[in-house]
Amino acid sequence: MSITIYWACTEKEWIKASQPEEVKKRFYNLGIKDKNRNSDSAINYCPVFNESLNNIYAIKSIYNYSFKIENNQCTTLDYNQEFFNNHVLIRSLEKKFFSFKNNYIFFTDEDDLELNCYQYPVFEENEITKRCMIIPGTFNIGKYFRNLEFSFILKNKYNEFLLKEEDVMYYLKFNTKEKIIFKQFKMNENLNQIARDVRLANWGNNNTVNIQYFYNKFKGKKYILNEIKKNLLD
Repeated sequence: MSITIYWACTEKEWIKASQPEEVKKRFYNLGIKDKNRNSDSAINYCPVFNESLNNIYAIKSIYNYSFKIENNQCTTLDYNQEFFNNHVLIRSLEKKFFSFKNNYIFFTDEDDLELNCYQYPVFEENEITKRCMIIPGTFNIGKYFRNLEFSFILKNKYNEFLLKEEDVMYYLKFNTKEKIIFKQFKMNENLNQIARDVRLANWGNNNTVNIQYFYNKFKGKKYILNEIKKNLLD
């Protein structure tokens, strides 16, 4: 069997986005494998390791971007203030806690499919892995329609966030043993509005942190799927 996962990049530059890349494939492309299954380095024959990589995918940046903490404020020479306002959320300057909105969204026909978001990309070597402590999260993409948001804390010795285009920002794990089929769609204004409304309704006037409360309040799945299928790019 297989599961269809619909995905979109909701940025204006969405056309630069690539389909989530299988982490198992990325890892073995590093050349860390051995034809001799009796070799101590033959991790490619380890069932425990290979099972742990199933349905984990890498998300890449579509931007080159940086900002610094200077004189108790954030400064950047990249793009403009509008871009900063739309993409950088300062959660706590003192704690060096931020979000960078390189927006992706995932949804499925399935009733239940948990997505472990923002896993630390352990097989990557880039400025994200060097500088950032990544804040993880889990939600059900069969019951919740919302954009992903990359939240992180800069490590102690760093005061600059630095991101390069094509760098892997984080991993996603889809909690299923079924084969995944990705289908890309183009976000339209109706879908964008629903994603905004979901976030506002859930967080605006409610202090609860129980995720089930949000699932119970979620409406419009049939409508969302119809809109997605009308805007498929494949």
